[in-house]
Amino acid sequence: MDGEFVNGSVAVVNRGRWLAPTLPVSEASSEQLRRRIRSTIRVQNQAAAARSEAVAELERRHGSELVETVLREDGLLGRRRARSEVIVAVELDELPRTREGFHKGDISAENVRILVGANQRGTIDEEQLLDDARSQSPDKFAATVRKHEQRRAEDDGVSKLVYQRSRRFARITTDLDDGMTVLYGRFDPVTGAQIETAVSAMMNDLWHQEDPRSRVSAGQRMADAIAELVTRQERDGGVQDVRLLVIADYDTVAGRLGNPRLGDGTPVPAGTLRRLACDAQVLPAIFSGSTTPLDLGRARRTASGPQRAALVARDKHCVGCGAKASWCQAHHIRHWQDGGPTNIDNMTLLCTRCHHMVHDQDWTVEQTPTGTYYLRRPPRQPNPRYRRRRNRPFKQRK
Repeated sequence: MDGEFVNGSVAVVNRGRWLAPTLPVSEASSEQLRRRIRSTIRVQNQAAAARSEAVAELERRHGSELVETVLREDGLLGRRRARSEVIVAVELDELPRTREGFHKGDISAENVRILVGANQRGTIDEEQLLDDARSQSPDKFAATVRKHEQRRAEDDGVSKLVYQRSRRFARITTDLDDGMTVLYGRFDPVTGAQIETAVSAMMNDLWHQEDPRSRVSAGQRMADAIAELVTRQERDGGVQDVRLLVIADYDTVAGRLGNPRLGDGTPVPAGTLRRLACDAQVLPAIFSGSTTPLDLGRARRTASGPQRAALVARDKHCVGCGAKASWCQAHHIRHWQDGGPTNIDNMTLLCTRCHHMVHDQDWTVEQTPTGTYYLRRPPRQPNPRYRRRRNRPFKQRK
C-alpha cells in the first residue's frame, strides 16, 4: 500500500482514538459535550477529505464508472451521492487552498461541494471565499457564494439566470407502491420565489382555517395549499392576491438602485428587477445606505403587509433558528399588551417554535451592535409549572 496514504489514514484514525470519550455523556459538562461535538466534526471532515483523495486517485486509474460502483457497493451510497463525490474529488484539484482546508478539517464536505460547483460554473476567487467556507453553515455559505458569483459576473448575472431557466423541469408521476401522485419540479430562483410566495400565502390562509386542537402537519398543509392553488379559483374568478418581495439598495450619491435581490437574499440581474417592477403583484422594498426601511407601513396591532415585507427584507428568516421567513410571524419585542408599539424597530421574525420559546420559556430577543436580532436563552431553566402570560386573541379582550 502507498506509504503516504497509509500515514494519512493513520493520522485520522489516531485523532479518532484521541477523541474516544473518557466520560459517559451523562457525566460530561455542557462545555465538554460542545468540545466533543466540535472535535468529532473536525475529524469527520478529515475523514471525508481522506476518502475524497482516494476517490480521485482511483478515478485517475480506472475511470469514474468503477469508482461510483465502489462507492455504491462498499460505501452503500446512493447513485446520485456517489456521482457527486466523484465529481467533487476530481474537480478539487483546481482549488488547492480548499483542498488544504478540507484535509485539515477546517472546511466541511458540503462547503467543499458548494465551492467546486461554483468553480465549475465559472471562475471564482478562491481566496475571498475561504474564511466564509470555514465559518459558515452550508445554507449560509451557498448564499455567500451566489452573491460572490453575481459580483464577478460580467453581464450582471443575466447569463446565469438564463442558464437556470434552461434547466427548468417538472414531472408528475404515480408511486407504484401506494398509488399516490408525486410532483417534482426545478425552477429558476425568480420563478421559484413566486411559487413559494403563493404557496406560503395559501398555507397561512389554511392555518387560520384549521381547528387549533387538531392541526395538520406542515407537509400536509403544503400539499393542501398546492392543491388549492392548482384546482381552485377565487369566487370572483381571479387568482389569489400574493406579492413577491424584491429588495434593492438606493445609492443617494449615484441616485440609482443597486444590489437587487429576492427576499431570501438571492441576487437578481438589474434587468430582471426592472421587469418585475412592472408587475403589480411585486412589492418593492427600497433601503437607504444605512439599511433602514423607507416608508413601509404605519403602526397597528398586527403587522401590515408593507411592515411584514420590511421585516422579511431586514431579518430574512427566523432570528432564532433560521427558518424561512414564509414560516414566521411578526413578534413584538416589547409585547403589545405591555404597551409595545407595532413598528419595525419593535418587531422581528420568529417561527412558531421560537415564538413559543419567547412566550413560554423566557427566551428574549436581543440586538447586536450591528443591528442584527437574535434569541438569548434564559439564565436558568424555566419552571415547567410556570406559564408566562400569553397574548390573548383580540376578540377575547374586554
